Amino acid sequence: MNKEFLAPIFVLSIICLFVTGILSVGDMVTRPIIVEASNRRAEEVRQEIMPNAEEFLPIRSEGMPNTITEAFATTNNVGHIFIVTTKGYGGNVVIMCGIDTNGKIIKTMTLAEKETKGISTPVFEMESEYTGKDKNLEGIDAVTGATITSNAYIGAVRDAFAAFEIVRGIG
Repeated sequence: MNKEFLAPIFVLSIICLFVTGILSVGDMVTRPIIVEASNRRAEEVRQEIMPNAEEFLPIRSEGMPNTITEAFATTNNVGHIFIVTTKGYGGNVVIMCGIDTNGKIIKTMTLAEKETKGISTPVFEMESEYTGKDKNLEGIDAVTGATITSNAYIGAVRDAFAAFEIVRGIG
């Protein structure tokens, strides 16, 4: 093999190693900052769901529905928060549901969804209608034209109640 063939390979390999090193250093520097910002934002959202809570402690109980991705209890016994991931029409629907110690919804909030804009929008606009409801969800019906998304949202809230009953020792 001649030098004309090997020289560019050697130079490109050195450049690749250098760039990889720079990217690794950049990742090491920014990763903790990103994780802290993410944790801070998650805490802000939990506080928005349950404003009277002092602190949130992560919990896990056997038997909770598989859709429960995270669960939190408040240190001052205000209630519990459940993050639920379920399948909608266009993909996963992720909601956060705060339930007080009396088994009433404090607030629900959509964290992520990939549903059809316009058609499923009414499902997410009616989040406030869940406030004050108990596990029976009386008065909550599927939205016409967005039945799959509606049923996914309602099912996610029901799963939050099922998890609530398990952590409270009711279920």
